[in-house]
Amino acid sequence: MNENSDLSCIDRILSSYNQLNKAEKKAAKYILDNPRDIVHFSIKELAESCQVSEATIFRLCNSLGYKGYQDLKINLAGSIIKPIENLHESINEQDDSYMIMNKVYRANVASMDNTLKLNSPELLDEATKLLLQASKIMFFGMGGSYDLAEDAYHKFFRIGIPVETSADSHWQAMYISSAKANDVILAISNSGSNKELLDNIKLAKEYGVKVISITNNRKSPIATESDISFISYGEEYMFRSEAMESRLSTLMITDWLYMSVALKRKKEYLDNIQEIRKVIATKRL
Repeated sequence: MNENSDLSCIDRILSSYNQLNKAEKKAAKYILDNPRDIVHFSIKELAESCQVSEATIFRLCNSLGYKGYQDLKINLAGSIIKPIENLHESINEQDDSYMIMNKVYRANVASMDNTLKLNSPELLDEATKLLLQASKIMFFGMGGSYDLAEDAYHKFFRIGIPVETSADSHWQAMYISSAKANDVILAISNSGSNKELLDNIKLAKEYGVKVISITNNRKSPIATESDISFISYGEEYMFRSEAMESRLSTLMITDWLYMSVALKRKKEYLDNIQEIRKVIATKRL
């Protein structure tokens, strides 16, 4: 296990899981699900909780490269106490459902954590000011990014500022043609390099329209052309693209914008929500 010597206890379990036997996997799952409890357990208590033998716990410790159970507990405690930098573990063909769930969860949490670190509160303040000044907000995206743009459109519809959305470059251009100076486009593009969207952003600038973008790359053409650009972190690895990973981070960013604007337009927001709920109630049994 020398290759794992620099990994935390949790990371060692994740990287070694597929090589463990059935009983060891059972104990490993319990440790991953209950790390804070384990540091207070005796080996007997852990074995009973996992419904495996104490010998299995010893074998698991050896498989993970630890001298014994106490060594494992000390390293596990270190993993918990330190801020967890979640592994970007690549999902592979040997992973069972449990490991797929854990790896996807940890990757998504890590993506959102990195997104939080990459975007400052001051950036959100600046974007909120632009949105509050707009007489119209347009939500643009292409392909898979449009689903995220449409979700943001659906949120902002409740605030009371006129909103438009489209994944069609021609419709986007038409919306821009009727825009006023200081109206805003929220452009979502994971790569930040979609040519049709970039062309419409350049067109918008001619009309004095402000552009807020969400991309995976701060140096991308769309980010560079934007007045404000948020970074939605994502990392590409086997069976999972950076677009998949950054999807939840993008939703988090649009939630930041939505909540920030809604708080500044509290009365309008609450009035609109009340009216929307009245209408929706007529559609329910």
